[in-house]
Amino acid sequence: MKDAVDLTVVPPVEEIAGRFQALQEQVAKAAINAGRKPTDVAIELAVKYQAPERVMAALAAGGTLMGHNIIQQLEATETALQEANAPAHRTHVIGHVQKNKAKKAVQYAQCIETLDSIKLAKRINMLQQARRDSGEAHGPFDVMLQVNSSGAESQYGIEPAAVSELASQVLELPNLRIVGLMTIGAHTEDPAGIAHSFQIVRTLRDSLIAAGIASATELSMGMTHDMDIAIAEGSTIIRVGTAVFGPREIT
Repeated sequence: MKDAVDLTVVPPVEEIAGRFQALQEQVAKAAINAGRKPTDVAIELAVKYQAPERVMAALAAGGTLMGHNIIQQLEATETALQEANAPAHRTHVIGHVQKNKAKKAVQYAQCIETLDSIKLAKRINMLQQARRDSGEAHGPFDVMLQVNSSGAESQYGIEPAAVSELASQVLELPNLRIVGLMTIGAHTEDPAGIAHSFQIVRTLRDSLIAAGIASATELSMGMTHDMDIAIAEGSTIIRVGTAVFGPREIT
């Protein structure tokens, strides 16, 4: 980010638009440096613990994609934004989804990026079938497979070696569509180590496409601290909260 942007301070709502614009400039620069087009990379606003008016400010500044970690907040925020006539946007779930929370996730989001088991996949498939039967939905629900590419015990996601098998199982479910892979970069100060964790997922994504899953084009990788590395390694979606909203204020 620009030097004027202090990532340790929670900005007032009036400054969020400027921070979002600064982020757009950084993403564009990183994409160009990687030999890519700025439009190749989408900014996903990680809005965990953000009040609806702060999310609204980012959307008004040009944001079109949001990511929610917590399902209760997903429901509350989407309801508030709808009541406030927020600009059109797309919402993804970027946190772990328990089976008993899947119904709300499917109802209020358009994609779950954290699919990591066939049990959850079957649950989402059943819920989406019910939505299609009722006329609430008219096609399959988008999912990404979450990959634990760094092997961190603290992270959710499947092992890289299990991606192909889970993808094959999900393909058998008619109400799901695999649109890509998601990962959290390796928790290290070594840029090469972070890049390697992204390279693993990019290779897996390419393998899925080569195997005939043409819809699996997305790579959701990179956050505020490692987005430049992720973009260089082919990320199509970066999940950024701090760069726009400052550090989280847990309420």
